[in-house]
Amino acid sequence: MSLRWDLLDLTPVAEEKLSVRLANPDVRKDVFIAIDSSRKRYVLVAIPHGEPCELSERISVGIAVRVVEMKVDDGEIRNFVEVICLDPQGYAALDVAVTEISEALNSGASIGCVRIVQNVLEKWRRFWAGAKQDLLSREQQIGLFGELWFLLNWLIPSIGFSKSIDMWRGPLGARNDFEVLGVGIEVKTSSKESASHVINGVDQLLEPAGGSLFLFSLVVREEGSGKESLPDLVNKVRSFLNDDLLMLSRFESLLYGAGYDSVCEFEYRKLSLRIRSEELFRVAEGFPRITATSFIDGVPAGVGSVKYDLNLAGAAKWRVANNPASAKTLLVDFLEK
Repeated sequence: MSLRWDLLDLTPVAEEKLSVRLANPDVRKDVFIAIDSSRKRYVLVAIPHGEPCELSERISVGIAVRVVEMKVDDGEIRNFVEVICLDPQGYAALDVAVTEISEALNSGASIGCVRIVQNVLEKWRRFWAGAKQDLLSREQQIGLFGELWFLLNWLIPSIGFSKSIDMWRGPLGARNDFEVLGVGIEVKTSSKESASHVINGVDQLLEPAGGSLFLFSLVVREEGSGKESLPDLVNKVRSFLNDDLLMLSRFESLLYGAGYDSVCEFEYRKLSLRIRSEELFRVAEGFPRITATSFIDGVPAGVGSVKYDLNLAGAAKWRVANNPASAKTLLVDFLEK
């Protein structure tokens, strides 16, 4: 979701007033972005009528949150959760938080609007405050390595940095690791000798409604002489974004959301990898997978989750590329619509 702060920046704003616009009119009609006369950035989330508005005013490093009453265009007085970003270095993280809030509201969570905003901001407060992350597990490092490998070597050469980083939704908790309207790309990385991948749930390999799904399979081997590492991929992306501070800040926010902290780089360098194979598959009718329709009467009642191993040895029929160059035209055709 690309927020149009630039349109607000062009608007004169009177003292004690806000210039306001919908964060993304196609997604939500109750989430707004705004600036004041000093050009501070705000996020406003309308609280539904009848929902309790208890929220203690809280200010911490980089951000302030409170409930305010505001008059809307029709003259009605409405309650809003108001989030103020106090430090320009946190702007990219604010944008990511707005995306998470909108997606959480869209999911129909029953905990209420105020609680949703609080929960999302609590996660990002640690970023604004510069709090240290816990060390990622070996499996998490390998998973993040795969996402960054696909981002850097397959996606960016096809559609550019800005669109590629905007598509990276894994750290936001989206169903697929990379998403754009009508297209999902799931990244799976395996270090097993069998090269099999773990699929979590009956929805993970389900195409977006009316759209297309791709599966990127990366198979790696842990070797002391391996030339690839997670910190190297992170630093390569950073080096390419050095001249675009806003995009670099967004990338850092997403890295944080994925659990990566450069303070732990020394530890992460202990995992050195060699690439065994990389392939892109089009997930379509007949592809080896389990979905809700795999069960005659749907997922059996009482089954909370489904996890299974996927071996792609028999999926050659659905393979569309085995190197970035051969996938470029395909990715451009699907993602530049």
